[in-house]
Amino acid sequence: MTNPPGSYVLWLPSWYPNKLAPFDGDFIQRHAKAAALYDDILVIYGVPDENKPTAGVDKTITTNGRLAEHIIYFKKTAGLLGRVRAFFQWNRLLKKTIKQYVKEKGNPVIVHVHVPMKAGLIARWIKRQYDVPYIVSEHSTHYRMGSPDDFFDKNFIYRKEVTRVFREAAAVTNVSVTMGNIIKSLFNLRHVQIISNTADTSLFNYVSSGNKKFRFIHVSTLTESQKNITGIIRAIQKLSKGRKDFEFIIVGPVSKELKELMEAPGVEELVDFTGEISYADVSKQMKMASALVLFSRYENLPCVIIEALCCGLPVIATDVGGVKELINMKNGMLVQSDNEEELVGAMTRMIDGYNSFHREQISSNARGRFNYLTIGKQFHDLYQQVLYETQEGQVIR
Repeated sequence: MTNPPGSYVLWLPSWYPNKLAPFDGDFIQRHAKAAALYDDILVIYGVPDENKPTAGVDKTITTNGRLAEHIIYFKKTAGLLGRVRAFFQWNRLLKKTIKQYVKEKGNPVIVHVHVPMKAGLIARWIKRQYDVPYIVSEHSTHYRMGSPDDFFDKNFIYRKEVTRVFREAAAVTNVSVTMGNIIKSLFNLRHVQIISNTADTSLFNYVSSGNKKFRFIHVSTLTESQKNITGIIRAIQKLSKGRKDFEFIIVGPVSKELKELMEAPGVEELVDFTGEISYADVSKQMKMASALVLFSRYENLPCVIIEALCCGLPVIATDVGGVKELINMKNGMLVQSDNEEELVGAMTRMIDGYNSFHREQISSNARGRFNYLTIGKQFHDLYQQVLYETQEGQVIR
């Protein structure tokens, strides 16, 4: 017999911050914090751990207001066989945990999947087992051919299962119109709801830095294939040949190769690496900066641009993915991917024409659009719509 529904929304992310990877899917966690301003949110996430000394299961349950995060750590062994075993153990542990919550709290009113593979497999099981509809929010860029971790290079079973997850969903969301349209076309969906990334505006807001020297900042994982850090370094070197009236802060995990690049002539005295820092410390660095630079080859709707805009920073970024949905003439400049000359020109214009940007207005516009209350309300309204449509026997894909 099916238990009566509870009052909570069950979140099943495929990426989520945890003690092994504290920044993994942190944008999903911020979405959860926003949604929890309006609904009771229960996050369940499983983490395979090769360094776990014992075969048992460790759990952490954290509650903050209406957000509860249940993280499950389990032993994983190395190699192909270890990955296969880890998948089945992950599947078993999540189902066991969900069954226990259903027994204690009743069915969730709705299930919200973030990134379809592999959390979507559990959502499909819940739909069959408990007759609970699910939503899918996709964040990845890999549905564009040639992008990192290209969906089209995946095996047939992977692509088939992702397709099933999308098509059986009661609703699908994406953070950008650009990627939403790609997903809509690829999986033959009737509609994709656009709900943007969000920022903690209590941290990311406008404060006059008082810096006398113009300071560019770049914040990312510093992966070369996507973020093109060497292209940024070369652009700095070219710009430094004609002027020294700027500095450049790079925030992220620093490799040996990057350190060597920083020692190049014209770069060493202008560039400083902070290493990987906390979310709160990122906001502090942004508040001391003048403008953000993002020279990516692939993006969806970068959180770092939203955070920079909330701090009132004008942005120089490549015209990839949904970036153009964030940047306009009043808050930044777009350049073409891999075009270092365009980047140098944009950095020059940014320094020389900086007074044309109204930082307080940039911040006000961004904070009004991307704060937790605004984004959380959009999720709440979607939940209500899905429940209404489901009760009426319709699907709003």
